[in-house]
Amino acid sequence: MTKPAAMNELEAVNVLLTTIGEQPVNTLTGNQTTDVTIAQQVLKEVSREVQSSGWHFNTEHDVELVPDSVDSHITVPADVARIDSKYKNVVTRSGKLFDLVERTYVFADKLKCDIVYYQDFEVLPDVAKKYIATRASRIYADRSLNSESIHRMLMRDEQQALVELRHYEAETADHSMFDSYSVARVLNRGHKRRVLL
Repeated sequence: MTKPAAMNELEAVNVLLTTIGEQPVNTLTGNQTTDVTIAQQVLKEVSREVQSSGWHFNTEHDVELVPDSVDSHITVPADVARIDSKYKNVVTRSGKLFDLVERTYVFADKLKCDIVYYQDFEVLPDVAKKYIATRASRIYADRSLNSESIHRMLMRDEQQALVELRHYEAETADHSMFDSYSVARVLNRGHKRRVLL
């Protein structure tokens, strides 16, 4: 008996296909049927959506970004889903960091940022792959079949997969209740001089 391995993109696409009663495929390369192409597209769409929320497995803190030597702009890498800094109020505009307070793209020095990165499907934790594939299956089936009974069944599976993903996040992220703005706000209630965490 072979050991189970982590889900790959081909297996995830086959989950989507079998959900609507289509035959699984052996490869994702070469000419594919419309169903396979759409299944792959929905899987990528849902993967981006789920990853953009920011999880422990795709978030890096205090990443040092350096302005370029030409015009002192900081270019945001293409695989960035979200970016934020504790030190400046920045947003992404035209693929570069923009300082909202100073209203400029120019940065005099390095800037530490918290970054949520898009990851390839293959390197995601299996629990995230399962949730993405399950959610994508429901969306794909809704678009293809519009069946209420299949929708209900897949919705239950999706909710269970999300519970497992959140449990995994809680286990691996080492969060503290003090990391939450809501908790800090309650703890600081009534203390005007106390700074919020």
